[in-house]
Amino acid sequence: MKITRGIYKRKNIVVAPGVRPVLERVREACFNMVRDIVPDAAVLDLFAGSGALGLEALSCGAKTCLFIDNSKSALDAVTANIEALGVFSAAKTAYGDAFEKIKELSLRKYSFDLVFLDPPYGRDSLSGVLQRLVEYDIVCPFGFLVGFCAAYEDIADKYGDFSQIANKKYGQTRVLIYEKGDLSGNL
Repeated sequence: MKITRGIYKRKNIVVAPGVRPVLERVREACFNMVRDIVPDAAVLDLFAGSGALGLEALSCGAKTCLFIDNSKSALDAVTANIEALGVFSAAKTAYGDAFEKIKELSLRKYSFDLVFLDPPYGRDSLSGVLQRLVEYDIVCPFGFLVGFCAAYEDIADKYGDFSQIANKKYGQTRVLIYEKGDLSGNL
């Protein structure tokens, strides 16, 4: 698997066994939609898997990225990818359950401009984590959420202050983008 754009374009990244990474063509389409949001952003990559989404963001100029996953092997792959790209100063990893980590980040007053959500498909995980992000305020005003789910999943257009501004289907995957607050950033 490779980074699709930015300063690390065409660099290989490793994927842990059992991880379902976002396909390169879907990631590329996603980053076409958020290209103006990424530069200098503080990014959170929840359900990080290989870290492809957060690494792609760093490649495109994000300031920082925190990678969270509840799989040790996935975080080992993310760490290997961080080392291979040499992005130590901009990237951090954390092991644990996404729902608990959201609460912890809120208590520690973290705030992110852009959050990637790529939970396991078909278990209402995306809607659950969207609800959790409404409950615990870790997204900056006018920040963005980018969620991935199975194309057949029914996900609401609005969660608290988050309003859906993009909903695109790519084969078996649906990409949803939400903006917090004002809808001026329609994509």
